[in-house]
Amino acid sequence: MAGWQEGGSEPIYVCESHAKELGHPREHCRDVRIVSAQSDHSENPIKSEDQIQVTDVAGAETKGSASSEAACSFADTMLGRATTDPSVRSPVRDLTYGNPAKAMVDEAIWNMATGNYQFYRTALQQGKSATEAAQAAGGQLAVVHRKITDYTLKLEAVLSESKATINVGEAIDKPLEHSVLEIIGNGAMSDLEKDAAIQQLGALQEWIKHGLQENITPLQANRTLLAIGGRLNWGGTADLSEESKAAYRALFGSLKTAIHAAVPEVQNLQDRVTNLYAAKSDLEI
Repeated sequence: MAGWQEGGSEPIYVCESHAKELGHPREHCRDVRIVSAQSDHSENPIKSEDQIQVTDVAGAETKGSASSEAACSFADTMLGRATTDPSVRSPVRDLTYGNPAKAMVDEAIWNMATGNYQFYRTALQQGKSATEAAQAAGGQLAVVHRKITDYTLKLEAVLSESKATINVGEAIDKPLEHSVLEIIGNGAMSDLEKDAAIQQLGALQEWIKHGLQENITPLQANRTLLAIGGRLNWGGTADLSEESKAAYRALFGSLKTAIHAAVPEVQNLQDRVTNLYAAKSDLEI
């Protein structure tokens, strides 16, 4: 914020409240851009504070109209790349499982290079661990992997100290039962389609409850939550029916709510971990 107000030349990305604080763009060019991401779930629009990007390329000591026009042209080019370049990650994802843009801002890595994904793939093929491969790639990919490990260790340390328990029937069975009722009442589906969808939910329930008792610890619930996020590619592309996606979404939300109720102090850590996983999913496309 201070750098921008003092005439800094680096692009910055800010939330809605800070965008208002910045006020109107500088006089020399329209150097503030608001870019709204699209969501594939109209009932779950991306929150406005996660949509706003502010790009400033006009230096404090810009000399002459030619320099000013060049700066404006560069800003327009950057905006165009963000909306038309096919190499830019698609903004369409289900933010239920984490917000990659927020991870980039929270961890202050939005202005870093993404890292060399080819180096990452090659290292994996050579038998390196995902963390080692990410370090070989460098850039955002390396930082995201490292921070996932760091935050997960902190998160699990707090969760393991909790004496609270989470009821499986409430956190897992109930949202799945609700999903089954929604399928049964779906007039757009045939009986065969309903039977197939309900069978898929039965398989999901069997998978998610494997090895779990009637009550689980917050640590077990969090590991189950992460497993669900992984299956759904952290809100990215997933080869599942819409009915299954809705059930997964309900499960994820139910477990997250149960964990926060049991151990309220882990909410920030858990949000950072899930946001970083979503960013990792974006970077590994």
